[in-house]
Amino acid sequence: MDAKTAYRQLRDGEFPECVPVPGDSEGSKDGEAADIEERDRVYRMFLGLLKLDPPHKADLLRRGLSDVQIHDNLYKSVPQDAKFRWKVTRYLLEKGYSLKGVPGFFTRNGRYGPFWDFVSPAGYLIPVKDVRGRIQALQVRLDQGKYIWFSSHGMPNGTSSKAPTHYTGGRGKVWVTEGPLKADVASALLNTPFVGVPGVSAWKDVDGVLEALSCRDPVVAFDADSRTNPSVAKALGDFVESLKRNGYRPLVASWPASYGKGIDDVFLKLYREEVSSVTLTIEGVPVTVRRTVTTTVSVGK
Repeated sequence: MDAKTAYRQLRDGEFPECVPVPGDSEGSKDGEAADIEERDRVYRMFLGLLKLDPPHKADLLRRGLSDVQIHDNLYKSVPQDAKFRWKVTRYLLEKGYSLKGVPGFFTRNGRYGPFWDFVSPAGYLIPVKDVRGRIQALQVRLDQGKYIWFSSHGMPNGTSSKAPTHYTGGRGKVWVTEGPLKADVASALLNTPFVGVPGVSAWKDVDGVLEALSCRDPVVAFDADSRTNPSVAKALGDFVESLKRNGYRPLVASWPASYGKGIDDVFLKLYREEVSSVTLTIEGVPVTVRRTVTTTVSVGK
């Protein structure tokens, strides 16, 4: 539609109805996501059709991930070419994959009728997994540096991602930090499992993840600005108190700001050999980690 019509509809709250796709006379109501098995199946095939552009790979390497880890974690660039996106969705449909209820996908009304497409912000995709390693959603690291969800909320036949909590997998002490990508990087550098909350205040479903992992005493490593930013400090305090009320024994980690903002920044210094050791304070107890071939932090049992 033209800009004036779009402006009027946004101003007056007049939004077009969902466009049904062939074989789906009712369309998909927003928020009704496909089950986790179907989302995982579609996302894995979808990511397998995409590539990772050199600038995006360079950013991941800069963060401390290896070529193998980048490949295994399935990071891919969001295609900007509309024709290529159409080919991808058509291929998925021809192979029997349903895009209905899969966050990020939606329908457009074209010259020859409705067709499937997916959101295409410039950036790269970060798979967000559950405790069984299934891809439940995708996050996008924008080229401008911000993070958004691969979500088609409010679009025809679109679905919200629901901003789920991410789990990296691995063995050892479970840590909790902010963001899926930060969790992936920290897990790779520390050689220990991480839970990545969607945001400093979005930790409501972390209990379920920890329960599934039988973890009662996670190490909580929010960003260093929790000591200077009142909103982050409050979010951290609320999170820790919530865990305690629910029977958990969280161990809060902190470090000097000179090490970096996030826990991934802290251990990146070891990885890059900028420092030979770093000292964290975990529940008031200093824990010094020295650079070795494989960095592992052991806290408690």
